[in-house]
Amino acid sequence: MNAVASLIGETDSMAIRSKSLNYNYLSITESAASTLKVLMIGVFPLAYLGLGIYLVVRRRRLQHEAV
Repeated sequence: MNAVASLIGETDSMAIRSKSLNYNYLSITESAASTLKVLMIGVFPLAYLGLGIYLVVRRRRLQHEAV
């Protein structure tokens, strides 16, 4: 609102909107929490590590074939 007011030339009045204090909390079950925990701590890091190792091996293999 302040940007629009500034564009039309009203620089005297600035409005600061209040923020809502109502919070919506995320509630998940214990089984969903444990599944997420296993994925975030175990599966994803191992997948990224495996992908990194695969890429390094593939690049080295391609580099030796080119020579």
